[in-house]
Amino acid sequence: MNRALKIISAVVWALCAAGTIYYYVYTVTVIEECSAADIWLFILFFVLSLVTASGIHELGHFVFGLLSGMYAKLTVKSVLPSLRSTCVEIIPKKEDKIKSRLIITALGGIVFNLLFIALGAVALFVPQVPVWISSVAIFHLSLFLDNALPIAYNSGKSDGLVIFGLLRNTPESRVMIAVLKVQSHVLAGKPVGEYDKDYLFDLPQIAEDDPSFISLCELRAKYFEAVGDGLSAAEYRERFEQLKKEYID
Repeated sequence: MNRALKIISAVVWALCAAGTIYYYVYTVTVIEECSAADIWLFILFFVLSLVTASGIHELGHFVFGLLSGMYAKLTVKSVLPSLRSTCVEIIPKKEDKIKSRLIITALGGIVFNLLFIALGAVALFVPQVPVWISSVAIFHLSLFLDNALPIAYNSGKSDGLVIFGLLRNTPESRVMIAVLKVQSHVLAGKPVGEYDKDYLFDLPQIAEDDPSFISLCELRAKYFEAVGDGLSAAEYRERFEQLKKEYID
């Protein structure tokens, strides 16, 4: 199923990208007079779409996260979307309604990509809008498909898969919510030793490469350090460092 969705996403994007380029070429060569400026502007906006689409997607998460009551931090390490190195760190400012606020935050990137896809569509079919603007939609369409479909990538879960898990209340989503509740207490300045233990231990088992499980190991280590259980703290600290080295660094 996962592979099928990846293939569908790639095929749809390739067809839409080819169609956009073909329609642009047809428009400037058959319907309108072709100028060198039009061609260069199309290329320019195509390149701009390539180098900014990922950042705009993450900006959507950032904006929707702030609007939904999250602490959000945007980090950009590279502008190339293929590297997937632009990211947003989110922590709830309070622990109520975390699931709904996570869904809103996850939708932010998809919505921002969709806005640029709509802009490209308008440029293609509305004569008053310069047709070369349509090229901005190409890479936003790729990111939209990659993230709207519930797909698991080597680099992590798509936004669609995160939302699907939250709606289905999967074990992974339950652990993620528990971790975020603890992090909301940390953000509020609550001492580590006063964490609700149910948030840290009364949880389903999930895969060790899941980011939420890795964060959970670190939080458990900090908890045991705070309550004076050095042996358990060292065990979870070692586990966290191993998982971090294997799956994150």
